[in-house]
Amino acid sequence: MNTLHRRRALARALLPFACAALWGVRAEAAYPDHPIKLVVPFAAGSAADTLSRVVASALAEQLGQPLVVDNRGGAGGTIGTVDIARAKPDGYTLGIAAQGTLVNNQVLYRSPGYDSIKDFSFISEIADVQNLLVVSEKSPYHSARALLDAIKAKPPETFRYSSSGVGTSHHIAGATVAKYLDKPMMHVPYTGAPQGLSAILSGDVDMGLYNLPAAIGLVKSGKLRALAVTGPRRSALLPDIPTLDESGLKGYSVTLWWGLVGPAGLPADVSARLYAALDKVMSNQALRDKLIGQGFTLPDTPIPKPAAFQDLVRQDLAKWVPVLKELGTAAQ
Repeated sequence: MNTLHRRRALARALLPFACAALWGVRAEAAYPDHPIKLVVPFAAGSAADTLSRVVASALAEQLGQPLVVDNRGGAGGTIGTVDIARAKPDGYTLGIAAQGTLVNNQVLYRSPGYDSIKDFSFISEIADVQNLLVVSEKSPYHSARALLDAIKAKPPETFRYSSSGVGTSHHIAGATVAKYLDKPMMHVPYTGAPQGLSAILSGDVDMGLYNLPAAIGLVKSGKLRALAVTGPRRSALLPDIPTLDESGLKGYSVTLWWGLVGPAGLPADVSARLYAALDKVMSNQALRDKLIGQGFTLPDTPIPKPAAFQDLVRQDLAKWVPVLKELGTAAQ
């Protein structure tokens, strides 16, 4: 066989491998080429759900594929968060992580089913929010001070507060109030924020401390009465409502963040594509105005890098795990 024939034979032999390599490059470049599932480990109608749907719609435009929101609430968000952690790391199952699921649940559940650092690929923080202390419009309490004084004056567990489940920010906010007052209250968990808020409206419980976006509509309609916010400063949406710190609980501050994650092991190019698309979404002024108007606080842009988001989780684990243990929250 002469040299020319040998070269042609070698080229034919290598052709399938070259095609396979080229196909692999094209396949990677095509991400995403079909719809993406976004797991939201909280009930429809919750603040996390509201945030997720706004961001998912805008992110779908950036990525060129639909993002299908899949609400998997229950057990303080552990059910849906386990599903995120166990998904195939190909970029087609993403999820919403929350301070409650990645931090609080490590104390509140003996075995939540996931490691908050090792089991996830971090994309970026999306938003944070403070909670709103609310009572029914029929409640005799018209100020946070009056309510707090009544809680202190009456026997333990006289007052009942609802939440959307063990380990949620609503639960932690209420348990922290009880700790500050040194007076236990009865925690009544529900399957989601809408159900917990309905319990306040019906009089089944006395109060609740819900994410501002979930509760503000009922406040503005007059069905709920807002008494205080749980963050370090007043909300621009409700400037006349004091903080709990101003209402007598000096140093009280409980807020909540959310972010976008995938299962551990997302390919670097997929993670970079998602971060770039999310940064464009969160830089859109119309979207920012919409979310801020609903009560969310948004990070500055460019949004935090994946490593910065992971550092936030580590820092909050170091900060809140000892606090939650001190609160006496029992593992389930």
